[in-house]
Amino acid sequence: MIPSARYIIFWLLDFFKGSMVRWHYNSLKKINEDHGSSFSIAERKRYLSDILQHSVNTVPFYKDLGLKDIRLDQFPITNKNLIKNNKDAFRSLAYQNEKIHYASTSGSTGVPFTIAYNTDKKHRRTAEVHFFGELVGHTLGTRFIYIKIWNDHNKKGKLTQKAQNIIPIDVFELNDHKIAELIENLKATKSPKSILAYASALDTIVKYLDRNPTNLLNTGIISVIAMSETLEDYTKSALKKIFGCPVVSRYANIENGIIAQQTSEFQNNFMLNLGSFHIEVLDLQDDVPVKNGETGRIVITDFFNKAMPLIRYDTGDLGVLGKEENEGRTHYIFKKIEGRKMDMIYNTRGEILSSYVISGIMWEYTELKQYQFIQKGTKYYEIKLNSEESFKRENDMLQDFKNVLGNDAVIAVTYVDEIPLLASGKRKKVMNTMQAT
Repeated sequence: MIPSARYIIFWLLDFFKGSMVRWHYNSLKKINEDHGSSFSIAERKRYLSDILQHSVNTVPFYKDLGLKDIRLDQFPITNKNLIKNNKDAFRSLAYQNEKIHYASTSGSTGVPFTIAYNTDKKHRRTAEVHFFGELVGHTLGTRFIYIKIWNDHNKKGKLTQKAQNIIPIDVFELNDHKIAELIENLKATKSPKSILAYASALDTIVKYLDRNPTNLLNTGIISVIAMSETLEDYTKSALKKIFGCPVVSRYANIENGIIAQQTSEFQNNFMLNLGSFHIEVLDLQDDVPVKNGETGRIVITDFFNKAMPLIRYDTGDLGVLGKEENEGRTHYIFKKIEGRKMDMIYNTRGEILSSYVISGIMWEYTELKQYQFIQKGTKYYEIKLNSEESFKRENDMLQDFKNVLGNDAVIAVTYVDEIPLLASGKRKKVMNTMQAT
């Protein structure tokens, strides 16, 4: 693809500012192209050592630990609540007079959270967006349709939208009328463009297209990237057929940036961003690594946020680590990303079930518009269903669930007109309210 004017202008401006983003982009590329190379291993070791030493020297929380042996396993696990309640103690004294940037989570899990970060971390985050976009064919400056929550805190003016080539769509406005409008706009131009959206928004679009089929193969969509939530297998498969392009999931958060992503090479697994983070998967109860192939807590150490270092930061998500070797290159991957620990589902025997079990069952019932599965007690569950027409396979669905939950499962089915979005603009498909009762 011929570079766009925006692509050329961005890198020219970066060059005149000292090539800061370019340096980070080249670093990410070289480290992540082969996690097993001597260069990658040495750089990651150096980055980890630097951030640990910086933290014990300049961050009150870590200075007060009095660590004599500066090893990662000597540092405590941190989380959103701990940092939020002690935010000043996590700020580096070395950055008191430096320019600081801020990013805030939406608080969809009940814990609104603001993170501070330094300019070098900002450059790293920018480089990550470009690097991981290119892995699925989206180059800097290419138009992208961005479906997420847009509000007074993050909305972009018309000039910024044009400069960045963004078409913002507020997920709260994503109704049938808005989707029909989007489809007409896609058909109106063949120019290259990508879609970046919450996974649940993509579900909504696919369900609409199931009801209103149309040919979108030649509309210029070069990639679809799902974020923030688990992308249903059915949705992913449908989007590939609809647009004829790569469809991948991205695992990222506001606090850190892009942690892992599926790519054209890793279409089902997530390639880890070891250029920016040291990633651990720890036992659900104890702060020790899980065995290969086991589900554990995803814990992140951020190499580049020196203004507010996140060391062994528990993301609240669950994952399964793996490793792939191909043509002499090694990549560490997530085989699965399960979603938040607080939303784990258990069968009637108290055994943990993967969230993929729920979506795997519901994938069979494509006539449903929306669903939400809720565990309310050790043997009590509720399934909320939004169906435009009478759902004739309810008994089949209930038997499918009893096969995995247990024959003694008590399952209530509730029909609703709409499953509302959270304040974050996301729609939870799996919930566990048992712990709150």
